[in-house]
Amino acid sequence: MKSFLKYIILLAVVLTTGAVFGQSVRDLRFNEILIKNTDNFDDEYGRHVPWVEIFNTAYNSVNLAGCYLTDDTTGFAAGKKKGGVEPEHWYRIPKTDINTNMPQRTYIVFYLDAEPLYGTFHVNFDPRTSKTNYIALISADGKDLIDMMYYPKEQLMDTALSYGLLEDGITGNAELLNHYTPGSSNVMQTKVSKQERLKRDDPYGIGLAIISMSVVFTALILIFAMLKLFGWSSKKLAQKNAKKTETPNVANVADVKENKDDDDQLTGEEAAAIATALHLHFNSMHDEESEVITINMPSKHYSPWAQKELTMKRTPLKRK
Repeated sequence: MKSFLKYIILLAVVLTTGAVFGQSVRDLRFNEILIKNTDNFDDEYGRHVPWVEIFNTAYNSVNLAGCYLTDDTTGFAAGKKKGGVEPEHWYRIPKTDINTNMPQRTYIVFYLDAEPLYGTFHVNFDPRTSKTNYIALISADGKDLIDMMYYPKEQLMDTALSYGLLEDGITGNAELLNHYTPGSSNVMQTKVSKQERLKRDDPYGIGLAIISMSVVFTALILIFAMLKLFGWSSKKLAQKNAKKTETPNVANVADVKENKDDDDQLTGEEAAAIATALHLHFNSMHDEESEVITINMPSKHYSPWAQKELTMKRTPLKRK
C-alpha cells in the first residue's frame, strides 16, 4: 500500500512539473519592432505609435501576465524593486486581462507609447525618447531575463522600416524588413496555384506523362492480378466440389444407412425373389422363342382354322 502511494505521489509531481514547464514564459521571443510608424499600423485609438511583437515559440499556451517589459535594465541584478518601488521604465503586464494568455505559436503586439493608462498592451516607455537601443522581457519575479532584442535605433528613427527576425522565434538572425507583419509571421509566403507550380516544376510535361502512364499501367496490372486470382479460386472451388461428388464420404453413407427407415428396407422374401430372378437371367434358365406360332388342333374338334375353303380364294363366277 505504501509503495502504491509513493507511485501516486511521484506521478503527481511529474504531472505538476510538466504543467509548470508547459506554461513557461521562457519560450517567448521578441519577433519584430517598429519605431517610425507613419501609416502602416494603428492602435485601438487610431494612433500610429511604435510597437513591438512577441512570439510564443512553444506548442502550448503561455501566459505572460506579471512579466516585465523594459528598455532599461539598470539595477536589474539588484532585483526588481528599490525601496519598494519598481524601477523606472519597467512595465508590469497586468494579470487581469485574459488576452495575455498566448496560444501556441501565436503573436502579441505591445504599443511603445508611454501611455500605460490606455490599456494592458500600452507600456510606460517610448523608444523614441529612450537612451538605449534594446528592449527586454523579464520574468515576474524580476530576476530572470527571458529575452532581449537590440535594434539599430538610428536607422529605425529615420526610416519607416521594421526590424525583426528572418525566421519567427529564431534569434541571432535579424535585419531590417521591407514589410510589416504585426501579429503575424515575418516570413512572407506567396500563394502559388497548382497549375503555376506544375508549370514551373515540369515545363515540358514529361513528369506528368510518366505519372499518368504509371497510374494507368498500375491499375491494369492490379485488375489483371485480381482476375487471375478470381479464376484460380473458382477453379480450385470447382475441383473441390467435383472431388466431393466423385468420392462420397463413407462415414456419411454409413450414417444414411443407419438412419434409414424400416419401411424402405427389403424383406427377406423380396430379396430372395430378386436374387432368384437375377440368377435365372444370368444362367439362361428361360425359354427361347422362335417367333413362329404353331397351332395344333385335334380333328375331333371343329375349328375355323381347319377349313381349307376359308384359306383359299374363291374362283369368280361369270355371269351368263
